[in-house]
Amino acid sequence: MTESEAGPARSTPAPPATTTPALPVSTDWVRAVVTGAQHIPAPAGPGFYASAAGVLRGIGLIQLDPLTRVSTAQRLTTLTRLPRSARAEDIDSSLWPAGAPLHGAPVSFEAFTKVACVFPIEDWPLLQLRRERVRETYALSLDPKMRAQIREVVAAAESGAQIGAIEAAMGATRTTGWNWSEIKHAAELMVRTGELVITARNGIIRLFDLPERALPAPILEAAHLPRDQLRADLARRAAGTLAVMTAADFAHHYHLSTADAARGIALAGLTALQVQGWKDLAYCHPQLLDPVPDRAAPEEGATPQPSPHTTSPPGTAPAAQSRLIGPFDPLLRDRGRARRIFDFDYSFEAYVPKDKRLYGHYVMAVLSGTEMVGRVDLQRVGGVLQLNRIFPERGHSTRAVTARARAGAGTLGAQLGTEVELRDAARDR
Repeated sequence: MTESEAGPARSTPAPPATTTPALPVSTDWVRAVVTGAQHIPAPAGPGFYASAAGVLRGIGLIQLDPLTRVSTAQRLTTLTRLPRSARAEDIDSSLWPAGAPLHGAPVSFEAFTKVACVFPIEDWPLLQLRRERVRETYALSLDPKMRAQIREVVAAAESGAQIGAIEAAMGATRTTGWNWSEIKHAAELMVRTGELVITARNGIIRLFDLPERALPAPILEAAHLPRDQLRADLARRAAGTLAVMTAADFAHHYHLSTADAARGIALAGLTALQVQGWKDLAYCHPQLLDPVPDRAAPEEGATPQPSPHTTSPPGTAPAAQSRLIGPFDPLLRDRGRARRIFDFDYSFEAYVPKDKRLYGHYVMAVLSGTEMVGRVDLQRVGGVLQLNRIFPERGHSTRAVTARARAGAGTLGAQLGTEVELRDAARDR
């Protein structure tokens, strides 16, 4: 079960103290700025981002998941933000260029919120407080001798060591699947505490390395900035990625304590918002509210709405512009946030017994403009992307959603190098 399905348990952080009244905004405006912040291009391009590494720097984190019924989570998330001409096989080498065969400079590191994610290497300092919290909680459970041996084996491997090599060098039973060895448990915990780092992969094989060797010196030094500066910088980073966020959204995004989330927002200089229909205050960068020159005046009696720099026109878009959104995408990975912003209730059913599934094994959302208009159960079978069933959301016709699902699948299929097939069950709905 993933974090997105099970938790973490979300107590609402106390709202940061503010002396400025919260600015009232509409849910339509929130949807517009949240989707606009993703920089999802028209399929024909041009794209805002030139590569998967650029996408990662822009959105701040990409959740990882090993399921490949359609493609891996990191490929689906990045391909959504790249034009139709992007190719799935180029994604991993862009995210992990430090591994074979490129052996270039690292652009990312792997770590955990509560689930495994990949982050831009520049953001290593921002997670320092998270690493310290893990260290304070769990480090004493690590055997000092084992820790020293793991570091010794990793240090001897010039480009980092895969877990199998570490286990072999220490004479441990090899990890198979989810049956982790004691060495594997220890090495993964050392990644969480920052004693080891993963900045490279050889194919799908993760390479454990020493931070002092794998990370640039300025990035290592920045991790020792004052704690409140790190809290504020992380809040600003989250606001740039999420566009509009509650304190609970921020805490969930990085798996922070409620106190750290509220403190970071209070220090970051964010603007408080009262979103129509939301119980909790939300926050955004002040720049998001700068007025657009020559903007038409609101109708008499209407609530003035801020004008974002980056926005998507409210409502649906032409069918050809539609995109499919994966279950671990930033727009969906926080299920409660997706319900609140898009009125879209998503559950991941891959681990639900077949006879109890509502929609299907692997379901992606259909995004049209600023709206989630439906969902599609699909799978990749060889060189074919099969659309098994299509489900419109209420208020959207089957015909309109089917056209948008097919268009989104066509774009994704081109990126994956597959044909697209609409199964009979999808046609009959």
